[in-house]
Amino acid sequence: MVEFLKTLAIACIPAIITGIVTYIVARKNAASQISIIKEQNKHDLEKLMEQHKIDIDSLGKQHQQELEKMELEHKHKLELIAKESENNLSQNLMTGLVGEIMKMPEAKAEIAKGIRQSSNKKGGKR
Repeated sequence: MVEFLKTLAIACIPAIITGIVTYIVARKNAASQISIIKEQNKHDLEKLMEQHKIDIDSLGKQHQQELEKMELEHKHKLELIAKESENNLSQNLMTGLVGEIMKMPEAKAEIAKGIRQSSNKKGGKR
């Protein structure tokens, strides 16, 4: 029985030592792999954050350009509306003035006189 225990001790002691050493080595390798992956993730995260900042800046500039474009379009529309209303006002004034002038008997007489003179000139040339 002592022989058996000796044989068992001789077989188990190196296996236990090998197991402990293997565990320690595996733990160190796992820790180093974890730290490497953490560094890679940290760098990837930094790159993504920088890209995100660049994208946000780009979107901000694009938005600013769109706002400026819309402001210019609005300004042009307002100018166009102002010009149209000015033209309409001028036309209304002219129409009103012509209508008022046509109501005056002196103006009617002058127009009739001009028509007669032009017909006499045309009639005389024939």
